[in-house]
Amino acid sequence: MSTDLIPHSGQDAFRVSTDAALLCKQIVVATAKPIKGKRFVGVEGWQAIALAHGCVASSGEVERLETGFRAIGKVIRMSDGQTLSTAEGFVGDDEPLWFARPEYARRAMAQTRSISRACRSAFAHVVVMMQAGLETTPAEEMQGDEPSVVSGEVVTPNSDRDKELDALCKQAGIAAAFYLNRSKVKSAAELSDGDYQGMLANVRSKIKSQQDKAA
Repeated sequence: MSTDLIPHSGQDAFRVSTDAALLCKQIVVATAKPIKGKRFVGVEGWQAIALAHGCVASSGEVERLETGFRAIGKVIRMSDGQTLSTAEGFVGDDEPLWFARPEYARRAMAQTRSISRACRSAFAHVVVMMQAGLETTPAEEMQGDEPSVVSGEVVTPNSDRDKELDALCKQAGIAAAFYLNRSKVKSAAELSDGDYQGMLANVRSKIKSQQDKAA
């Protein structure tokens, strides 16, 4: 077993992190997510930081709870298999951006958040060492400004959203008010681009499911 990446003192640990900050700074900065005028480290950046420390970050099985999906992330040192940190990732049913999205997407986001959170617990100081103006809160935990294009689809102007949503909901046999009430808004125009696209994706999924059953 190699002990090259196992710090034996506080000074050793600091040197390892200093080297890691230089080694992976480029990818961390390149993959950082701009949200509300700030830049947050995404899961790709956190995993790069973990790898630079000779660690691997992963998430286990996802558990369905009464109020959402929960996953546990771990940072494990590759040289000896020791777990350095663990953290919970959670996607709640009350999140406007996620409640209407397919289950697989919510389960995946719970895992992603758990990985980022576990890495932050172990390596937040490394982000500060980079002096790149990055926030240490994982990007996946932030619900900030959404881009005007989501998953390659141009978002409908706010003034036309209610008409589009209502038309789709009628095809699915569901009242548009059902989705709006869950998002705690009176109009689709009040939703962020990401929330609105997620809502439409959910309705379209129901329509396709109904068509498949009828075929």
